[in-house]
Amino acid sequence: MHCGEGVSVIVGIDLAGVEARPTEFCVLDGMDTSTFLLYADEEIVEKTVSVNPGVVAMDAPLALPKGRTSLEERNGVHLRQCDKELRKMGIKFFPVTLGQMRKLTERGIRLRKNLREREFEVIETYPRGAQDLLRTPRKQHSLTELRKALRNLGVEGWMI
Repeated sequence: MHCGEGVSVIVGIDLAGVEARPTEFCVLDGMDTSTFLLYADEEIVEKTVSVNPGVVAMDAPLALPKGRTSLEERNGVHLRQCDKELRKMGIKFFPVTLGQMRKLTERGIRLRKNLREREFEVIETYPRGAQDLLRTPRKQHSLTELRKALRNLGVEGWMI
């Protein structure tokens, strides 16, 4: 869906590993944002369909490492190519095969498949990695310092 001055609607999803925990869901429509807390996969899919975004950006692993057919498979393959690139850059992450990441990875893959079947473009994001590359502090560390770093990067707006 395109709106305003040709700007695409974007959905951002900070996916929880299980449906019992809230998933943060954001709709960016031009400069307007709406946020929601959703739980079930069905809710996430329904909300996505209702806003018809040009792209869905999901903060969750959306693929298995090459050479691995499932998370249950025990073959020693733990890293995807993107994980290897993050490692080269010194960006910390949890491999998709690690304990708590397994459920998140399974859910992310399942949702990606469901949304792609509905012809949505779904991309994987890793905001913490971007913050590390940009050398911006976490909001938990210092919201003031984060705002200062974002201003230095040219980010403007009411949240800053």
